[in-house]
Amino acid sequence: MKSRIILFVALCTLAGDLSTAANTTQRQKHFLWRVVNAPAPFYVVGSMHELRKSDSYVATEFNKEIDQSQKFIFERDPADNDPTDLWRKLNAHTTYPRGVTIQQKVRPSTFALLNRIARIPLGAYETQKPWAIAAFNLKAQGMDTVKSRWSVDHYIYEKIRHRADTAGLETIDEFVRSFAEMSDRESESFLLQSIEYGQRSPELLDETIAAWKSGSPARIYQLYAPRRNGADGYWRWIERRTALWVPRIEDAIKSRKPTMVIVGALHVSGPRGVIAELEKRGYKLEQL
Repeated sequence: MKSRIILFVALCTLAGDLSTAANTTQRQKHFLWRVVNAPAPFYVVGSMHELRKSDSYVATEFNKEIDQSQKFIFERDPADNDPTDLWRKLNAHTTYPRGVTIQQKVRPSTFALLNRIARIPLGAYETQKPWAIAAFNLKAQGMDTVKSRWSVDHYIYEKIRHRADTAGLETIDEFVRSFAEMSDRESESFLLQSIEYGQRSPELLDETIAAWKSGSPARIYQLYAPRRNGADGYWRWIERRTALWVPRIEDAIKSRKPTMVIVGALHVSGPRGVIAELEKRGYKLEQL
């Protein structure tokens, strides 16, 4: 996808807060949980995959729990996550077969919306699937202020990469399938919900940052759960991946090895998030 549609979309890599917790009289809780009844120290981090530099200090507040952990499980293992391989495999699924266009696959109202907000000719994106447009071609207002190098994920990996084991909750192939196996209806819904997020940016970025730094998964869920246009494709994509991860997290708990799991903040939020699903399985979690 060489051309880019200049639209707006906010994905789950947002995070942070506009003010620090230093001025509060009570210690602020973080997007960090301890599994109280695990046989060994076990922590779940709701991470921000991209952060502003001014917010990156928050990751240092997890240092005690990082030091207590011997294994670190990310969404995908950073030691075996080749961006070139990921892009190649995703790119193989982003377009329709010859002769098929997006206009034939989405509702007229969705197609009209794309035409209205796109700043490039139709020919630049008409053969792309809706999820691919949402994931790769949309540009969110304010996203130029956040970078992956300031993220919680990056901080943790750089801190432990030479002394601890790492693993992933999903493989590159599983991540690719989470997109490639979407039905036409799911793909269109994913795009619509992504556009709706973007239309709320950059305010949504600020609100997400505030929610994350205040340690409020309820607020994160409130910000991103489907509303307005009724589309739920993006949120269902989050929950579908989470459902695959929870049994793997439970296996890690039972391994009796001090472990930290690091996933995006949306994956720990909501009634089907990691925290809620572990509690359904009988685990007690304490937010730190």
